[in-house]
Amino acid sequence: MDGFKRRPQQVRPTLEPHRTLPRPVGLDEARIPAVAASHAEVTSQRSPVVQPSAPQSLSTEALAPPRKKGSMVKRFLAIVAGVILALGVMGVLWYQTNLSPRNANDPTEYKVVITSGVSVGYVAESLQNKGIIKDKLAFQIYAQLAGSSGGLKEGTCIVKASQSVAEILSILSQGCNEFKPITFYPGATIEKPLYKPVHAQLDQTMYIKYRLREAGFSDAQITAALSKTYEGPLFDAKPAGTGLEGYVYGETYYVDTDATAEQVLQTTFDQMYKDLQANGLPQKFADQGLTMYEAITLASIVQRELNCEGKPTEERTERCYGYQRTIAQIFLKRLNEGGMLGSDVTFIYAADMRGVAPTVDIDSLYNTRIHTGLPPGPIASPGLLALKAVGNPTDTDYYFFIAGDDGLIYFAKDLAGHEENIKKHCQQLCNEL
Repeated sequence: MDGFKRRPQQVRPTLEPHRTLPRPVGLDEARIPAVAASHAEVTSQRSPVVQPSAPQSLSTEALAPPRKKGSMVKRFLAIVAGVILALGVMGVLWYQTNLSPRNANDPTEYKVVITSGVSVGYVAESLQNKGIIKDKLAFQIYAQLAGSSGGLKEGTCIVKASQSVAEILSILSQGCNEFKPITFYPGATIEKPLYKPVHAQLDQTMYIKYRLREAGFSDAQITAALSKTYEGPLFDAKPAGTGLEGYVYGETYYVDTDATAEQVLQTTFDQMYKDLQANGLPQKFADQGLTMYEAITLASIVQRELNCEGKPTEERTERCYGYQRTIAQIFLKRLNEGGMLGSDVTFIYAADMRGVAPTVDIDSLYNTRIHTGLPPGPIASPGLLALKAVGNPTDTDYYFFIAGDDGLIYFAKDLAGHEENIKKHCQQLCNEL
């Protein structure tokens, strides 16, 4: 002994089978019986083939047998089939969900107008935009499967968001008439016009009182509705006591079957101002130095000088609208100079009001051939194009125009050019008055 305590040498375990490691010297077996037992148990289960000097890292690929190519294809196909099946299930769930009512607790009634030739796709989009159905594509698919994709019946129907796609499509397919249609025409007057040019093919049933009678209103109801005072920005600057000439906006309306004549007229006023706002016309009228009342009055004259509504092609409509813009520009130029408009349609209106034959020298404030400035009020209901023409006049140096016998408009910069146009293009029309 050298006086120092030496650590007892650890005995290296040999890798012989079924032998346990010796217990560490100096440990109290009673204090850690569980640890000792566990250690002995683990040690006894070790494999004798382990080589401590050269441990190996065995990969799964090294242990697993090589896969066959056919099994990989089968697995891929199985995955694809699973994906397709899942998508199919999801598609069915989506379809069934979107066929159900959008809101089963919503009692709101919506008016749906089906016009002739309208497509199912257009109707579906409209229903979705109004919040009546959940999805337009689901509606179209259902219509296709139900055999209704070829078109829906013309009519005006009431549907609800609480109804399913099947219920809504059934209503629209059968056709319905929850509302009654009333059509007013651009260029129409309240009273029946008396003057009719020999060459003209005018429908004398277009005037407003007649249209209201056709809708089922009595003369007393019509008179009361036309005599009522209406309010709103459309009537800005309208003199007190003046009538509604020029304000019954030309359009086809679908109104409740029990609507009053006053409600019908209010519908036309609302639509007119909506179209004016949509085209920025209130501000454009102001830019031309016109009040709302003056602009409607001038647009009514442009309308009666040249009607561009209902042309058969877009090209002809645009060409006609270009003429209206130049006519509006000529009238605005004359107004700004303080001169006379010189419009024949104004003294014709004056004669109709009096029930007499029209003459160029008829004594009326509506006769712009003998009085300067605008007439006291509109002479007809202007269409949207005439209203737009007043708000968007052309920039030309024309000062005169005539409607030729061939239906075309001819413009001139001076009186000499104007008289030449009359000589060449207006022998019949210009001699009728």
